[in-house]
Amino acid sequence: MTTINKNTMYILAAVLVIIIVVVGVGAYVFLGMGGGGTTPTNVADATSLQYDADVTYQGSTSLYKFAARDMGTSDMALRIDIFGGASGNYTYILNGKDQTAWVGVNDEWSDLSSDFTNQWNAWVGSGKQFTTDVDTLAANWSGTGDYTYTDSATQTTIRIYNIQVNPTIDNALFEHTT
Repeated sequence: MTTINKNTMYILAAVLVIIIVVVGVGAYVFLGMGGGGTTPTNVADATSLQYDADVTYQGSTSLYKFAARDMGTSDMALRIDIFGGASGNYTYILNGKDQTAWVGVNDEWSDLSSDFTNQWNAWVGSGKQFTTDVDTLAANWSGTGDYTYTDSATQTTIRIYNIQVNPTIDNALFEHTT
């Protein structure tokens, strides 16, 4: 009887080890740390993106926070928060789907939708900061850590960090407060 109990104990211990390994690997993958099922780091194929950028121009640095959803479509929504500007803090919310544009200056909101095209073109398009950031990340970023580049046209240094590719972004982030 002692032999059966020892064999049963070994089998139970082996089953327990297998269960622990399977649960551990499953949790590792599910929580996005193991490669399978994780958020891709390919910025070129991103449908949503969030990142922070320290933008340094003529010795002065401002913090920019970017969030975009529905990238690559005419429905793209973009939010830009700028902290540390000479006139205070700014927030721009641009929504391609309904062609609306809002700016918040120190939490005082103004509707710029009648000037949507100009507002959109100020951030999105060839040579504009959001597009340049995204294109530069897509071409050069390793998929981890920070990335710094200098815009040769403006002599502005941009350090991009806290990069999240394809995050789930709450819709409220793209709405202005009243």
